[in-house]
Amino acid sequence: MFKRDGALIVNVKNGKAMDVHGGVDAENRNVIMWTKHGKINQQWNIIYADEYEEEPGKGELNERFGLYVERPFYIVSALPAHRYLDLVSNN
Repeated sequence: MFKRDGALIVNVKNGKAMDVHGGVDAENRNVIMWTKHGKINQQWNIIYADEYEEEPGKGELNERFGLYVERPFYIVSALPAHRYLDLVSNN
């Protein structure tokens, strides 16, 4: 389970942060869990999919995790190219 900690996304159990491996701003970089240091390669923006609508839909803020319930979102790197996190299956 993860929670927002400012601009970081942190594992609740071990306190490690989501990190763009090596801090390299390039396509197809792995995202890993790493000791929290707060540099830009660990900073993320949460952009809700409905933010571009005139009036956002339903959703309440979950104070514990800092995210809205049942509201789609993107995770975007704070590195200069602002790349979106994408999950790839190896199946």
